Amino acid sequence: MTTRRDFLAEMGASTAAVRLAGIGSILTGSIAANAQSSRPITMVVGFPPGGGPDLVARALAERGRRELNQPIVVENKTGAGGRIALDWLRNQAADGSAFCLTPAAMLASYPHVYKKLSYNPGDFDPVCKICHYHVCVVTRSDAPFSTLKEFVAWAKATKKGTFGVPSRGSGTDFIGNLLSNAEGLGLEPVLYRGGPQLTQAVLGGEVDLAINLSSNFIELAKAGKVKILAVSTAARSSFSPSVPTLAELGYRDLVFEESIGIVAKKGTPEKAVLRMQEAMHKAMEDAIVRSALQTLEHRPDFRAAKQYGEDLAAASERYRTFVQKTNFQPLD
Repeated sequence: MTTRRDFLAEMGASTAAVRLAGIGSILTGSIAANAQSSRPITMVVGFPPGGGPDLVARALAERGRRELNQPIVVENKTGAGGRIALDWLRNQAADGSAFCLTPAAMLASYPHVYKKLSYNPGDFDPVCKICHYHVCVVTRSDAPFSTLKEFVAWAKATKKGTFGVPSRGSGTDFIGNLLSNAEGLGLEPVLYRGGPQLTQAVLGGEVDLAINLSSNFIELAKAGKVKILAVSTAARSSFSPSVPTLAELGYRDLVFEESIGIVAKKGTPEKAVLRMQEAMHKAMEDAIVRSALQTLEHRPDFRAAKQYGEDLAAASERYRTFVQKTNFQPLD
């Protein structure tokens, strides 16, 4: 089982990230003045176009391009709950031409839940954290229940119930499992390739609940096509103040916020990592980028490499606890 100390060692947060913090004086002047090539930088995302991570990457890529004076091309390499993108990055040259924007689960949870993982956290160097997001539990508008309490009663009475998630072993999956365990429901998890596919599934009645980033359901909820039953924030979200939290509904273990950040292949030159880190930091100050995050109901929380590595280590501990509480069986 990966511990916090193991995770920090694997990610290099106590070594490589510290070195990053000390080389700020290497780069002077504007980032654009230090651009080394007009060759595009690839920003890979493990989820389909239109989902939260994809939209965050595209907002950052446009502003980052201007900071770097170099194109940033977002590529979606989907499947396996985000693992394919990280596996792709692991096999690229460590030359600063490729990065991955990913939720923390792919680095912090998957080492705990997969028997065989094609990568490990030590294959990557943290670059920076971008933001936090929360998740929500939704159902279609014509479902035979309108609150989470009503869903629990319905599931117990009918002895059935399913919840859809975009990745097994992620925070969304653990929320569904912990809810199921707390109520003795035996809910069946159903995996989808990404947020857009999961959204269509819940709209079409393929699953009773969908658990995913709130950004996938904002407009649908406004249009009355889905009902948001609960959110995972500690206190009611300012984005959805009328929606109860899972904690206030009695599920105190289900307070959950996840980070999205950027990593590079292990061994990428310090200068290239710092250059991207600074470009993303400046991009985060742009009004258009912040507006995009606001629209997605993501909370900006930029952290440099060392802090991001420490946050990933803390997330790894949180997921280890989830695994223990749910008696989660390792995945192939």
